[in-house]
This record gives sequence, structure tokens and C-alpha cells, in this order.
Amino acid sequence: MNSENRPDVRRYFFDTEFNDNPDEFRCELISIGVVDEDGKEYYGISNAFNRAAADERPWLKQHVIKKLDDPESWVSPAQMREKILSLIEPAREIELWSRNGSYDNVLLCQIFGGMGELMDTLRKEKGIQKVTFRDIKELHRAAPDIKIASLPANMAHSAINDARHERYCFSVLSQAIAFKEANRCKPGGMG
Repeated sequence: MNSENRPDVRRYFFDTEFNDNPDEFRCELISIGVVDEDGKEYYGISNAFNRAAADERPWLKQHVIKKLDDPESWVSPAQMREKILSLIEPAREIELWSRNGSYDNVLLCQIFGGMGELMDTLRKEKGIQKVTFRDIKELHRAAPDIKIASLPANMAHSAINDARHERYCFSVLSQAIAFKEANRCKPGGMG
């Protein structure tokens, strides 16, 4: 796609599940879910995480590990990278939305070999000039009166379900913010 036909901004919503080991100051990717604005998605489970170590963490075993697909479907980080890259479309800029993204952002970058590699790959292969990491909580702060239910326990902590939920939250909250802004300037409006 040439630069004249690509959109200015594309948005992607993502979540990761991981095993963080504070004793080793290490975080190990278990799975990632990525959903674009149109609903196209990718869900991958890493075959490189230490399953035995994850199983030793009761919360992780109960809330994450038991929800994973069959281990035969698990893939390498390199395969995850290629699938994520194929989901991302050319644009001038992309926004990567997550919730509490400090871990998610680092793990996504690790799949690509680091922040620099992620940026270089997106620039070279997709023509993307700018990557912005955003947090859904920004929108919650801008629209505190909008309440969105959390995912039910049987769906939460599955990276793809959480990524879909972030996309849903973005849609609801950004529409509410746009409505509020449009009515702020009208006579008799909200502000």
C-alpha cells in the first residue's frame, strides 16, 4: 500500500498472560491476544515458557494455565511475531492499547527482539513511522461516569478475551467522550 492510501492511525488492542518471577527479576510470556479495530485477531500461546514453573503458582495455574488451548497448538515467539506482523496493516501511525500496559508493552517488544527491533520492523515492513503505547485507563479517567462490567471469571485472564474486552471498552468510552465533547459546546449542553 503506498503512503497516499494508508490511514493516518490504526489501533490495536492487546493483552498478555505471563509468569513474573520477582526472585529472578524476569517475566515470561505465556500468551498474547491482539485485536484490530475491525475485529481481526490473533491469539498465540508460547511454547517457550516454563510450564512447570507456571504450574507452581496457584493463581496462575487456576486463572490462566487451565484456560490454555492444547499444548500441540502452542507456537514459538518467532511464529507469534510473524502472525502479529501479518495482522498489522500499513499506516502512518499505530496505537497499541492495553490495560496496565507496563508488562504487556515489554512482552510485545520482547517478541520482536526489543523496542528498537519492533519499531524498525514496523517501519521497514509496514511503513509505520510512529508507534504509541496507550492505556485504556486513560479513557476511563476521561469518562469516569461510564461503568463497564469486567469479564466474567471464566473468560478473564485469557489474553484474547481480554484483548477483545479492551477493544469493546475503547469503543464505548471513546463514543461517550466524543458525545460529551460535542455537547459541551452546544447551548444547554453538558459543560
